[in-house]
Amino acid sequence: MFRGISNLNIDVKGRVAIPARYRDSITANASGEMVITVDHTDRCLLLYPMDQWLKVEQVLMGLPNMNRSVRNMQRLVLGHASEVELDSQGRVRLSLPLREYANLQKKSVLIGQANKFELWGVDTWNMQRDEWLAEAQGNLETDDVLSQISL
Repeated sequence: MFRGISNLNIDVKGRVAIPARYRDSITANASGEMVITVDHTDRCLLLYPMDQWLKVEQVLMGLPNMNRSVRNMQRLVLGHASEVELDSQGRVRLSLPLREYANLQKKSVLIGQANKFELWGVDTWNMQRDEWLAEAQGNLETDDVLSQISL
């Protein structure tokens, strides 16, 4: 399970180091192999260990692609998917098209999302986070699902 937030730097070659606390799990469960792709709704990247990606890929391929929304999502998510492997220092290389999609510069934010990570440009993350907080404060009492949750 991937949890928490990490501030990371992207080097001049487009590499980002996966935090050490996650590397053993990725190596043990996915032989150090990952898939990086775009999020089809937000300007961030999704990083999946290969074992988790294979499950997601199966679900995506099982959707009815005669539906235009499904086909567009498949084009974006599957079409941008890049296989990468952790190097000896725990880094993965982000291709230029992926970096451009997510507007990734030097500073980035890695967010654990249980079975995957999200990688955001720091400015985009801060702006989006503030929007979500404002939205959550305005909707908390009117959202039926969220009103049933106690944290």
